[in-house]
Amino acid sequence: MSNTAVSRSALSRLALPALVLPGLLVAAALLSSAAPAQTMTTPAKSEPAMTDTMKKSGGYVAYTKAAFDAAKGTQRVLFFHATWCPNCKAADADITKNLAQLPAGVTIFKTDYDKESALKKQYGITYQHTFVLVDAQGKALKKWAGGTLRDIIAKTKTAS
Repeated sequence: MSNTAVSRSALSRLALPALVLPGLLVAAALLSSAAPAQTMTTPAKSEPAMTDTMKKSGGYVAYTKAAFDAAKGTQRVLFFHATWCPNCKAADADITKNLAQLPAGVTIFKTDYDKESALKKQYGITYQHTFVLVDAQGKALKKWAGGTLRDIIAKTKTAS
């Protein structure tokens, strides 16, 4: 091995950290000054909330145990959705767009498929985009996969 080869090798070992380290420092500075990224589990818009009017007339609300219990006098439908599911997104958009068609006395609960493990187990839910119509005691009356607001309305009418 020649002296030139050793010199170049030694030089490249010294130069590489000198080039990489400043680059890493710049990248770290940029990352720390950037706004925190929004996660997939955080919705871009606020979730629907249960109001006193909805308790009597129905609506489309985010599932919470308190909201579900408060809507006991309405026909309650659990919509097991996932933020990453394209069919769930389409159903959510359809429900939101056509909400004025929802009959009084029907409440749809947007239920997080990834977080509500106890409810999934209780109702035998094995995949997202599943709907469950429940009675006043919380017992499943009907369960179906997929659909639109029109399907939900049809299922609640036949259960009456």
